[in-house]
Amino acid sequence: MSYRNRTGDSWKHRNDRSWRDKYPTRPKAGPRKADFEPQWTVEQLWYNPFKEERRYATDGQSVWTEWDPLPPSARPKTGVRIFDEWLQYISEGNSDMMAFCKRYGGLRTGDLDSVSFMLTGMGGLEFQMKYRLHTLNVLLRYTELTPEEVARRSGFGSKNNLYLTCKREYGISPMERRRAIQKKGDAGRYR
Repeated sequence: MSYRNRTGDSWKHRNDRSWRDKYPTRPKAGPRKADFEPQWTVEQLWYNPFKEERRYATDGQSVWTEWDPLPPSARPKTGVRIFDEWLQYISEGNSDMMAFCKRYGGLRTGDLDSVSFMLTGMGGLEFQMKYRLHTLNVLLRYTELTPEEVARRSGFGSKNNLYLTCKREYGISPMERRRAIQKKGDAGRYR
């Protein structure tokens, strides 16, 4: 039997519907769904990336003032030390779960995924993606950073990753997303 002529008994199951019904394929894995009320949301655990706010004096000149809506002592803490450290890690724009887990020796990404699911109702990667999207939207709305800088600071890494994520999540490019969510006076309000 030649390679191109696949008509033998070993190949007939490909077009045979009864064979496919007899041996069903495994269902596709998707994100886990929590049957309980999560203790925390992404917005509650999110750290603001801005350090300064533009203020206007009475004479109309703008001045940058130090600004932190939540000082480090008032930031939300889940009470789980490793999860709180992971929040700090991803808030700095890092995205490698494996590198974070290597810091703790025996910790596996599945362990961190389970802790994240118990606290937020989302797996580790799903939580991390929503966290990054929240940061992305804030950076697009309140800054005039280039796409490369927005990608780096939000944790997406490259301009290409940022573009693909915006297309998948919102159906538009990052700059179109900026125009859609930015209101008058938002640009340059924080840095």
